[in-house]
Amino acid sequence: MPRILHAADLHLSEADRDYSLAVFSELLDSARREKADYLLFCGDLFNTFADAEKLRSEFRRILGSPPFEFLYLPGNHEDLQRGGGELSRLDWGAATVLHGLPFELLRRDRGGVPVEFLAVPHQEKYSGYGNWPVPPKEAAWRVALAHGVVAGMSYRGPDDEGGAAAIDPDLFARFQVDYAALGHIHGRRTDAVGGTRLAYPGSTRVWRRNESGARGALLLDLPASGPASMRATANGGPASGNREAIAEPVFIPLASAGEYRHYALTLTLEGDAPDLDSLAKSWGPSDYIELECAGLVEDERSVVQLADRLRTRYGSKVRCLEIDRDGVSALPGISSQPIVRKFLEAWNARMPASVATLSDGGEEHAVWIRAREMALNSLKAALERVA
Repeated sequence: MPRILHAADLHLSEADRDYSLAVFSELLDSARREKADYLLFCGDLFNTFADAEKLRSEFRRILGSPPFEFLYLPGNHEDLQRGGGELSRLDWGAATVLHGLPFELLRRDRGGVPVEFLAVPHQEKYSGYGNWPVPPKEAAWRVALAHGVVAGMSYRGPDDEGGAAAIDPDLFARFQVDYAALGHIHGRRTDAVGGTRLAYPGSTRVWRRNESGARGALLLDLPASGPASMRATANGGPASGNREAIAEPVFIPLASAGEYRHYALTLTLEGDAPDLDSLAKSWGPSDYIELECAGLVEDERSVVQLADRLRTRYGSKVRCLEIDRDGVSALPGISSQPIVRKFLEAWNARMPASVATLSDGGEEHAVWIRAREMALNSLKAALERVA
């Protein structure tokens, strides 16, 4: 039973050298622990071509001579800062770099189960795939590696990234692909289109803000018998026929990747964030923390002091700490206004105990805090008009 570990979008970089290489090392350890036969890396292993040149010796050292086959498909980021360089002319040690355009087809047989790997490196457009001379499927399984945005699986939001052409899912159906190992979209998602399982593992590490949730890879077992409804062709080889897509792969998290954690903090009138210490207990050294401060304060200088205290207290305990103060406004003397005091007394009295803290109340807590902020801003506007 061939076992595949599928990852993408690690973005190894000189700027995040220690962190990104640590995640790469854990990825390899996971492949060993899970006894994978193949580790597929589907694009953007490096953040730029320049990073690939600088880090290739470290890459070779960490990879070593693994018990699995490492198949590396370049993505769009390997083209950045490339100049006249070529990945194929660099020494990648035990890794097999699949750079041939428009495709490469590899046949492998580990444990007596033949698998075909159809490699589709990143390219400016995929519209000509109908003319590609891809041989008919002959192995029990055909697995595609591709880097781009499959139509119907894209997401125009925080984890979306430009720079890759759209891929028609018909490409995989036409070439009898059972599992499409994809890269480029940094959010994890899978789908079944006909007899093909399409899967994005998400980014292997937190490369930028808004990449929420655990980072990791996908683990897939290919049964020894091939697709259940596979039929024999006239020349004796298997054909895909009408079949169900294989089961969803299992997500394997990587602890060294850390997580992106965003908090919308509504400050007190004194410029404090009372719930933050309890939240910080869950932060790890690889986490990317973003604090978005908002609210109405007596003196904006208190917020500057708060930011300085937070950086001193937590800056060395996490990988990245960003503090956004743009949502804070100030009105000197607001806490002495009778109408403001009465509002805050009523708001505190009516707020349910179950949502009193940011760590326990979740989304409902955020709603209450947002209502407080809106009311205070309305009072601020009214007081400024009177003044």
